[in-house]
Amino acid sequence: MTSPSAVPPGGTVSDYYSSLGPLLQMAWDDNFHFGYWDGPSDTRSVQEATDRFTDLLIERLRVGAGDRVLDVGCGIGKPAMRVATATGAHVLGITISELQVKQATESARLADLSHQVAFQYADAMAMPFDDAAFDAVLAFESINHMDRPTALREMARVLGSGGRVVLTDVTPPSDGSYQPDADPDVVTSLTRLEDWPGLIGDAGLVLDELTDVTENTKDTANRMIDGILRCRREFEARHGVSVQEVLDAAKSALPTAPSAGCAIVVAHKP
Repeated sequence: MTSPSAVPPGGTVSDYYSSLGPLLQMAWDDNFHFGYWDGPSDTRSVQEATDRFTDLLIERLRVGAGDRVLDVGCGIGKPAMRVATATGAHVLGITISELQVKQATESARLADLSHQVAFQYADAMAMPFDDAAFDAVLAFESINHMDRPTALREMARVLGSGGRVVLTDVTPPSDGSYQPDADPDVVTSLTRLEDWPGLIGDAGLVLDELTDVTENTKDTANRMIDGILRCRREFEARHGVSVQEVLDAAKSALPTAPSAGCAIVVAHKP
């Protein structure tokens, strides 16, 4: 694995994950997204909880064998491979990280899924695909790194009639304390639940579901901290950079908000 640099140069999303990704893999999971738990008594591990969240989105995709699914912001490929295995669909994952493309492609090869899952470098806000090229679009905790109206219009464009967009987004605290950062090095933004019907409609899509799952995902931060503390020494010995440096760099690239929630958004193209 390529060792991370301590500071993401330029604050780009690609640099952000090149820096933070190796720590996430060691302390969390190959799923770079929230875990989903039923409540305090839910004893699922991080891997089980992140896979469960993936499964909840797979159910909403409503795809089957031979369908074409686009995974927008695919990370290192674990959700895409799970979609393919569970449904029989063909999945193409896109990311603006060349490193993630290489990692995801190798993971698919090792899992004997290269015939069904592929990954490529592409900008989700200017996709190199024909209109109506896909039967469903998945965007798992990635649209927060994009201009949402632009990304949604592109998702609608490449989606066939009747196809579904299934995504998760990071939401701000409900107390109104969050204000969007003007700093160009901040690589993510938060959007209120009540903004989503307008965003979906403006993209030419029809909203089917808007669900606040903050209560199910809120334990993610504490569990991630626990994971980082457990692997700290191993990470620093392996990568030659301190966990604190990586976390400080990541924090500087995130919006200023005391906490964040999570929403599931499902829509279809009429």
